[in-house]
Amino acid sequence: MARSSGSAVPDGPGHVEFSEGERESLRALAASMSFVGVCLILFGGLLGILAAGALYSGFATSGLAMGAVVALVVAVAYLPAGWWAMSGGRSLSALVRTRGRDAHHLLEAVGQMRRLFGLARALIIVQALVIAGVMSVFIWCSFVVDKTAKCWGPWG
Repeated sequence: MARSSGSAVPDGPGHVEFSEGERESLRALAASMSFVGVCLILFGGLLGILAAGALYSGFATSGLAMGAVVALVVAVAYLPAGWWAMSGGRSLSALVRTRGRDAHHLLEAVGQMRRLFGLARALIIVQALVIAGVMSVFIWCSFVVDKTAKCWGPWG
């Protein structure tokens, strides 16, 4: 079967091969995904170590303790996100290096990306709920309740 430029060509039932131009695009995407994954893992590890160190050594006192806990939670979220991005990049890289198993490697990469974006979706929902809660407290304390120390007393 003759290959057309710019699209995957089926070579038989359930078998797809990509053109060289498509492989180059996938190679660039694989390199970017692997780079982002490694950076997320490194940043997550460093942020986790710094936050845990701040909590352990007593640097994070009062209001700063909450910031250190938030940094620790972010670090924990970075690690699986980085792993999934890196794994997806490896699957795409395998797709580029090999012949005959393009569909299999592509579906592995899609599975890793699905996990990554599932985590991102969950984090966006949690972040939206936290922002809504903080804004609700701010509005309640600023406009509904007396602007005295009843609301803002614990926070300064």
